[in-house]
Amino acid sequence: MKLTLATKITILRILLIIPTIIVFIIAESFKSQYTVYLSCLIVSAALFAICCSTDFVDGHIARKTGTVSDLGKLLDPLADKVVIVIMLFLIVLYQDGLTLGGVYLHNGVVIALLSGLILSRELLISVFRSIAARKNLVLAADIYGKIKTVFLDVSVNALMLAGLHVVIGWIGTVLFYIGAVLAVFSGIRYIYKNKHVFSDDGAAEQSAAENKNL
Repeated sequence: MKLTLATKITILRILLIIPTIIVFIIAESFKSQYTVYLSCLIVSAALFAICCSTDFVDGHIARKTGTVSDLGKLLDPLADKVVIVIMLFLIVLYQDGLTLGGVYLHNGVVIALLSGLILSRELLISVFRSIAARKNLVLAADIYGKIKTVFLDVSVNALMLAGLHVVIGWIGTVLFYIGAVLAVFSGIRYIYKNKHVFSDDGAAEQSAAENKNL
């Protein structure tokens, strides 16, 4: 199987998750040595930003060159979810700056609960898409889902740096809360908009054809 350029970028993005995690853990392990802590934290945040930004690159290349592959369809959403989920686990684990200067002591708990909600949403949508795929239905991406992704990417990046300054922690927290709300809203909207997936095959195909002609 020949790998397309877009798929190679996606695989590189998945591999980039490893040094992102390692450098972040090193940063949190050397908080007493501020120079090491600061440099590693910035490097980790930069690597995370690259992981997230290349999501738009590989998708654009695949569509522009007409090289959308089944492997790419599998790996692309996987890369998005893995990097976000792992970093959220680490952020909640270390609680670095999540109390927002002692003003909001339960912020870490709320972020943990919302992270579980977001993960549940992603699993539900994945199952929903697999049902659609078995019925040969192609579902268009939802604009609110894309906006949600941007909010989560930026917020998690900010939360990684929350230990540097309380303002960064507030920015990350507010953006993450908005992203969580958008995740729930976009998930409900996506399933409702494509509820024909749950219909019998004939009705589903007819509804899909009608949506295509709109």
